[in-house]
Amino acid sequence: MTERPDTAPGCPLHDAAVPLYKYAEHGEVARVWETLRERYGQVAPVELEPGLPVWLLLGYEENLEVMRDWGGFSRDTRRWCDVRDGKRSPGDDLPIGMGYSGSALYADGAEHARLIAPVTDALARLSDVRVRADITRAADRLIDDFCAQGGADLMADYCTLLPAMVLNRLFGLDDAFGYALGDLTTAMWGHDGDRSAEAAARMRDYFAGLVRHKRAVPGEDLTSWMLGHGSGPTDQETADQLVTMAAAAHLPTANLLGNVLRELLADDALARDFAGGGLLLDEVVDHVVWTVPPVQVLPARFATRPAVVGGTRVAEGEPLAFGLAAAHADPRLRRGHQDEGAVPSGHNRAHLIWGAGEHRCPARAVAERVVEIGVERLRARLGGLRLALPPEELWWAPSLFYRGPAALPVEFEPAEPLPAPEPAPAAPSPTPGPEEGSDALLVRVLRWWQGSGRRARRGG
Repeated sequence: MTERPDTAPGCPLHDAAVPLYKYAEHGEVARVWETLRERYGQVAPVELEPGLPVWLLLGYEENLEVMRDWGGFSRDTRRWCDVRDGKRSPGDDLPIGMGYSGSALYADGAEHARLIAPVTDALARLSDVRVRADITRAADRLIDDFCAQGGADLMADYCTLLPAMVLNRLFGLDDAFGYALGDLTTAMWGHDGDRSAEAAARMRDYFAGLVRHKRAVPGEDLTSWMLGHGSGPTDQETADQLVTMAAAAHLPTANLLGNVLRELLADDALARDFAGGGLLLDEVVDHVVWTVPPVQVLPARFATRPAVVGGTRVAEGEPLAFGLAAAHADPRLRRGHQDEGAVPSGHNRAHLIWGAGEHRCPARAVAERVVEIGVERLRARLGGLRLALPPEELWWAPSLFYRGPAALPVEFEPAEPLPAPEPAPAAPSPTPGPEEGSDALLVRVLRWWQGSGRRARRGG
C-alpha cells in the first residue's frame, strides 16, 4: 500500500482532527463524507466529541481491511493509547463502542472465541418457525396499539419498539418487559441527560435481573441456553453479553426498518416496483442498506502495532472508527457502472453493516427477519398506508452514529385489533410485588417504566 506523501511521520492524530460531532446536531453529518475524502483521502482525522479524536475510515476497502485484520486492529479498548497512557479509563462515560465491558465484543482471539460461543450456540438453537412466530406476535401487538386510530408515528410506535419486543421474547420475558426495554433503550440515547442516566441504571437492573431470574427459573430461551452453555459462563459475563446483544441489535434494526418504510412510503417508483413484484423485499432492504445505511459511524478498533491504512500512518494504540455510510458511498464502488450515481444494490449483499471477520454480527438473520416481517405485517393489516406529510418535510434524527427518521408520521384506514393472543409463557409477573427473590430487579425496572407514564399510554 502506498503511503500518502502528505502524512508526516509521527504526526499526532490530535493536531488536525475535524470536529465531526458538530454536524450531527441537525442530521447533516452525511454531507461531509465526500468533503473529508477530497481533503484527506480514504482515512480522515476526526473528533467524535470534543477531545476525542479517531481515524475515520472512509473507503470501502479500508473498512473491510480493518474489520478482517483482528491481529493488527484490536477491539479491546484497553489497547487505546489514551488508556495506556493514563489519560482515560475504560470505565469513563464514552461514546458507544469506546467504552469497555467483559463481553465478546471487546475481546480478540481465543478469549473472543470463548465468550462468543454461548451466544452463537444459543442463537443456533432458535428455529426459523420460533423466530417468525415471535416477531409476528410482537408486530401484531404493537399494531393493535394504534390500528384503530387511523394514524401513528411509525418510528416511536413501531420501529423503535419492535426489535426490543422481539429480543425480550427471545430472552424469555413477557411483553410488559419488552415495552419497558424499548423505552429504556430509547431514553438512553435521548437528549435528556438525567433521564438517560436513569434509563442506563434501569437497563443494568433489567439484564442483571434477567440473568438472576433465568438462573433460578430456566426456560427455552436465549438467556437460559447461554447460562447453561458447556463453557460455563459466569452470570456477569452472560449479562454483559446480553447488554451488548441488545445494544448492537436494537437501534440499528429499528433504523433499518424505519429507513425501509420511509423509502417505500416516500419513493413512488420504488414502491411501484415493489408492489408490482419487480423488486423483492430483500432487494429493497439491500438497496436501503447501500444508500441509507442505519449505522453511519461505528467505533472502534485500536492498532496493535504501527500500521499504514489507506496511505495514512496509524500509530500503535490509536483508534480507528468504521465510516460505514462513507464506505457505501465510496466512488470506487461505482467503477464499471454506466450510471455514475449507481451503487451496488439488488442482490449485492457485500455491504458492511453486519461487519466482517471475527466480529461479524452473529444475530444478522434475526435482525433481517425483524425488518422483513415488520414491513409485511404493516402492509397486511393497514390499508391505505401513506405518509401524513410531504416526503421533503421528513427529517433525520440528530445522531453521529446512526441514521434513521426522527419521526415517520403516517395515515391509514382505521382497523380493528386482532383477537387477544394466547397467554404468554411463564415469566415474572408484570404487577409489582414485594421486591424479593429472583424477580426483585425486574420489578424495579417495571416500576420505573410505569412511573414514567409510558405503560398507561400503551395500555400495557
